[in-house]
Amino acid sequence: MRDVLARQIRQPDGVIFLGDGVRDADSIEGELPWYTVRGNCDLFLSDRPEEIVMALEGHVLFLSHGHRYGVKGGIGALLSRAAEVDADIVMFGHTHVPMQQVIDAGSTIGGTVTKRPIYLFNPGSIGGFDGSFGTLTLNRQTVFFSHGTR
Repeated sequence: MRDVLARQIRQPDGVIFLGDGVRDADSIEGELPWYTVRGNCDLFLSDRPEEIVMALEGHVLFLSHGHRYGVKGGIGALLSRAAEVDADIVMFGHTHVPMQQVIDAGSTIGGTVTKRPIYLFNPGSIGGFDGSFGTLTLNRQTVFFSHGTR
């Protein structure tokens, strides 16, 4: 994580860490704001939330490791929770596989019809075989995700 942050042309406004290895993330937290959720390998770290819902740049972000929503078997439960908290950006981990998907506005999720698209993003795993991470560029008009490798 430290190496990837050092290589960025422009330092990010913040870092989102989606669980499994929270203590590793703690060891490099610095001047940037960190938004950290705990994963299934961090269960005994009660000082970190399992999920975060936050407003940013006119969007509602839902951050979760994903294990509580069974994301290895599908994203239905995760999407239902996102609709419940009116999130339009969902970031999760657990599968350690990079992924991005858009659910169209007007889709029915758990009995709720979405008013706007829902953007799903999994950065993968910086500690995994391919060493992937994600970048989110966000403003009121733009939601742009990209994947990189360490």
